[in-house]
Order: sequence, then C-alpha cells, then structure tokens
Amino acid sequence: MFVYGELCKPPVLLEVLGRVPISEPALLDGFCREVNPPTGYFHAVHRPGGLIAGLLLKSIKMNELEKLDCFENVEGGEYERILVDVKTLRSSARKTAWVYVATQVLCG
Repeated sequence: MFVYGELCKPPVLLEVLGRVPISEPALLDGFCREVNPPTGYFHAVHRPGGLIAGLLLKSIKMNELEKLDCFENVEGGEYERILVDVKTLRSSARKTAWVYVATQVLCG
C-alpha cells in the first residue's frame, strides 16, 4: 500500500489498523498530490509528469485493506483504490502497490 498523506502518520495508522506497519520511502510517478478544499486532505490525481513522495506500507492484510477503504471513504465515492507501480528509494526497485486516488479531478 502506497500512502502519501494522513496515512503516513504513525498515530493515524495505529488508530486505523491497530498497528504501524513496516514501511519504506517510495515515489509514485504520473500523479500529483492536491488538496481537497472541503476536507483539507490530500488526494492523488493522475497527472502526466507528476510525482508524489510517500511510503510503501508492507504486509498489509486483506482485513486491513477493508479498514483502510473505510477510512478513505471508498464506499462513499471520495477515493478509489487502484494498483500502481512505485519506485522504492532504498533499492530503486519498482513494486506494485495499492494507492487511493481521487474519484474526480479537483484542481486544474
């Protein structure tokens, strides 16, 4: 799971998952991070040339994905969870990961 906003914060992960997963710094290209004005939280929006720095959370279980979906309001349509390739900063390896992205473009 690639995270880039609130879910980068250990206290938030502890509250949502009941633990803080092992993570490593990673980059997501082709997306940019934009603020959703009504909520003040970040959304990832597909944008050619964009780049988002974040964390790759390791060993996320299926029941934890469900908790994360609830936290990100996937059912309410605020975000959707998609598979992307991210580049880890420690090894420069590319890995496939889930990420939450905006369901609509918020900014120009």
